[in-house]
Amino acid sequence: MKPLFKVQDYNLAEWIPFLRLVSVPFILLLIGLDLRLLAAFAYFASFCSDALDGFVARTFDMETDRRGRLDSIADEAILIAGLVGLYVFEPTFFTEHLFWITVAIGLYVFQLAFALIRYGTYSSFHTISARAATVIQALFFMSMFFFGPQPWLFIIMIGLSLIDSLEEVILIARLPQWQAHVNGIFWLWKAQREENQERIHN
Repeated sequence: MKPLFKVQDYNLAEWIPFLRLVSVPFILLLIGLDLRLLAAFAYFASFCSDALDGFVARTFDMETDRRGRLDSIADEAILIAGLVGLYVFEPTFFTEHLFWITVAIGLYVFQLAFALIRYGTYSSFHTISARAATVIQALFFMSMFFFGPQPWLFIIMIGLSLIDSLEEVILIARLPQWQAHVNGIFWLWKAQREENQERIHN
């Protein structure tokens, strides 16, 4: 497994999530200075870069395990920035929904600790549910920065976040060794079933 922050060895697809991660302190600074509109545009730019690094990796054959891990860390850092923005700009909404925010964060922290104990690194499976949750999270926080929080989008975000974390916990429990790019429980079960059938036939 390649060293995570050995930047001199990065390819273009790895630089993009790294720069997204580096942008988080800047976004937090804008939030701290109460520059909501600038923070909104910075958050929007970060979301666009999230789509860009995957496109570059696939198009130019630059996909690596390190890009996947950097992408996951950058996504979570941006999520934290969004939560800080919600707390600062929309304190009433934040307080009213603190229970579900705490539940979602708690389950995520649990699966993160589980992965670190089991693999010594982040899970970074990039499941379909994780990708869907990341998109909805970004949409919720971008809309929050620009227009204020949308309750219906918040409900979808929390639901998908909980599904993602639960699926990650199950995958960590079922996979003895870390793997990159696991689509989800169904695809893992299907692959294991096909492997078992192949063994029986051989």
